Amino acid sequence: MPWGELIIQDIDIEQPDEYVSFEATNNRQTRWTFNGIGLGRVRELLAENGLSGGLIDASLQPDRVQSSTTGVIMKPTDEAVMSLSRGGREKLYSYLAQWPENHYMANAYHFVPSRLDALLATGGISSAARDQVSKLVYERAGHFYFSDPEIVLRGLSDTAERQRLLRVLTSQRAVLARLKVNENSNIDALLGYWGNMPGVNRKDLRPLLDSLRREPEGGSISLLYLLPEFARQRLYTFPYPDEAEKIASDCHWTALNFFNDKPDDRLRDGAFASNQIKEQYYPIGQPSSCGDLVFITNQAGEVIHSAVYIADDICFTKNGVNFAQPWILMHMADLSDVYTVAGEPKMLFYRRKQS
Repeated sequence: MPWGELIIQDIDIEQPDEYVSFEATNNRQTRWTFNGIGLGRVRELLAENGLSGGLIDASLQPDRVQSSTTGVIMKPTDEAVMSLSRGGREKLYSYLAQWPENHYMANAYHFVPSRLDALLATGGISSAARDQVSKLVYERAGHFYFSDPEIVLRGLSDTAERQRLLRVLTSQRAVLARLKVNENSNIDALLGYWGNMPGVNRKDLRPLLDSLRREPEGGSISLLYLLPEFARQRLYTFPYPDEAEKIASDCHWTALNFFNDKPDDRLRDGAFASNQIKEQYYPIGQPSSCGDLVFITNQAGEVIHSAVYIADDICFTKNGVNFAQPWILMHMADLSDVYTVAGEPKMLFYRRKQS
């Protein structure tokens, strides 16, 4: 492979405790927003997804509903939320995910099914809370998703346990990667792949790689040393709350600034960013060069996420604009699963014209 041999370690990275505290102290009521439809259609949707007439009536009491010409906002009873079957929850929440007001549906917590129980157990979560989470998860594309933290958090009187639960829920599967170098490594080929990154000088990189190759058993070097300064400064870090709000450090800003020594904040503007892509990039069939852009589109063809291809099946990404989302490396398959909200997403790839 042109990028060489990589040593991969998958990790679960959690939010800092002080960030988790924002969510843990917010005791919110569950809200479902239905835009563009009236109460009659809402009632039909709830019935279609398995809620009984009695639970629907209880959740649509006047004190629980705001209805207007633009749609319906309702506060379902906890009994209604808990009574949904796994299949009914998946269908209803996929429908609700189309509107950002339904934050926990549009940005659901997600887990590899085989790891959920282990994460909850090692997180020091009570058996009652673990059982409740297990009942509320739903399955999509081979992954578990969870969109009902309000109910579980309200049932926990201990603030410390609320924070422990949120640390588990907000953990993300990330990748630590190192480049392995030994006597069989082709240093010229490695320099051809990694030596073209801005801020990565071949004159400095060659002596380092040569020194590793001369070691009896070889050695390895973190990919941090091989990436542009923009990524080196941010990888595995969380933005400060005021910075995230000020510069809107979302996935698109992140991906399009990958090669820039100094971030261009004009890329916060969608029209400007789209024009930059048209002028500076061209579509390709598959990514094969560090810095290729990865766009994830929904079934309507809308771009819902941007990332940067690094090597093998690894990309550099920031999954959301808020300060609780770190810059990380991820497997592309895992990244696709994050954005499997309403139907299977599609990936498109672009390359810089001067690459």
